[in-house]
Amino acid sequence: MRRGLTLLEVLVALVVLTVVGVSYLQLFSESHQMVGRAQQWSNAVAYAQDAMEHAKLTGADLVGPLPGGFRRQIARRPFDARYTLVTVTVTMPNGARYQLNRLTRTDASGAEQW
Repeated sequence: MRRGLTLLEVLVALVVLTVVGVSYLQLFSESHQMVGRAQQWSNAVAYAQDAMEHAKLTGADLVGPLPGGFRRQIARRPFDARYTLVTVTVTMPNGARYQLNRLTRTDASGAEQW
């Protein structure tokens, strides 16, 4: 009776184990990148909501650079005679953009009513 493994069996086992190991490392790398992209989108949404709430409370616009290379700007344009469209655009470091739109009612004096 033969005991142990031949050199060929050991090499085949090592190749299979290496392929499985490299596949898992690639999977972890891709999932790490996806988490980073999701974090960027979450930050963009938070920055846009923050600017919209600030505009709602104070009437002033929060614009300019943000931490992490994000940029934010606010645009207002008439939607019709009674409404104004307020758009907050957040540009991410990779160039992607997130836009948040809200309609505000405009009274007779031109002031916005949220």
